[in-house]
Amino acid sequence: MSTIYIHWPYCLSKCYYCDFNSIACKSNIDYLEYCQLYKNVLNKFIKQFYNNEVITSIYLGGGTPSLVEPIFIDNLLNFIYKEFEISEAIEITIEANPKTIDKYKAKEFKLSGINRISIGVQSIIDEDLRILGRIHNSYDAIKCVYDMSDVFNNISIDMIYNRPGQKIDDWLIELNKVFKLPIQHISMYELIIENNTYIKYLIDNGFIKSPNPNSDFMEKTIQVAKNNGFEMYEISNYVKNDTKLYSRHNLSYWNYDRYYGVGAGAHSRVSDGNNIYAIEQICNINDWMLWAKNPIFNLELLTQDDIYKEQLLMGLRTKFGVDINKLNKNMINKYKLFDKIKVLKHNSYVIDNDSYVILTYSGMLKFNMIVDYLT
Repeated sequence: MSTIYIHWPYCLSKCYYCDFNSIACKSNIDYLEYCQLYKNVLNKFIKQFYNNEVITSIYLGGGTPSLVEPIFIDNLLNFIYKEFEISEAIEITIEANPKTIDKYKAKEFKLSGINRISIGVQSIIDEDLRILGRIHNSYDAIKCVYDMSDVFNNISIDMIYNRPGQKIDDWLIELNKVFKLPIQHISMYELIIENNTYIKYLIDNGFIKSPNPNSDFMEKTIQVAKNNGFEMYEISNYVKNDTKLYSRHNLSYWNYDRYYGVGAGAHSRVSDGNNIYAIEQICNINDWMLWAKNPIFNLELLTQDDIYKEQLLMGLRTKFGVDINKLNKNMINKYKLFDKIKVLKHNSYVIDNDSYVILTYSGMLKFNMIVDYLT
């Protein structure tokens, strides 16, 4: 099984905290030209790596892919359906900013094949949205969720916590309101202050407060989610209990499946027999457009150490854990995995279920420390 990620690099404006490979929109985008460039890269994957495996999900991320015209989605998805083996239960997600989509456009996206939408809400507090540099306000966000619920029955939203100056009690009040929205899935991320972002400039120059470096936001978030009928199935992801609409696309990453990334700065993991390669495409959008006319991949062969560490890093993020049978035995011995698991079990950080190693609730709260210890 494999998945496809399509990166759309344009936004209406750059959010203050964002260090993703995205820029503010240029005018007069030629969608047919862009579509052909994406097809060129996908064709290169087909010729060099694709082995007729089933594609289980397609994810349009960014940037802000809800800015694109439906003709772009139509054209690209028709190509993918024609050239790849597609699962009958495929999940096709598009990310959206509340200011860039309405019911009419959503219905056109659905007709093109989109069956899941991920809305970048981030907060329903107007002042915090301004601090984050978002272009929408709380009314826009809430209205968008309700509008999209009239079109899609699989809605996810993103939220950010531990925002500058944010108090835990205020976050819990906000979160209880968010869980009442008509959503099936929610991704919640702690704000990371990255270099070369405007929010770092604001903090460094004393215009806004720093996030709390020793917060227990995550622990409180897990409990509020549980109280509202949402299950944490991955460190940052929660699903409504009565739907079980996990993000299939993200699960493929955490299960260490292969994936084909297309677009400026997109990452891929592909295989050629027993070899696994990492591919990162050119980040500069203009340079990428020239490259994509006749793409040649710059391959990084992953070592057994790389693969072992990535499998642990990804698998331990989830409630399903890591299947030890899928790990390289030489790496297990090299890193003394079984001895370390005994220590972690003694401290109630992991459990083992058949061949699976799974982090406990306490282990999830110390995820980074545990991964460092194991690798």
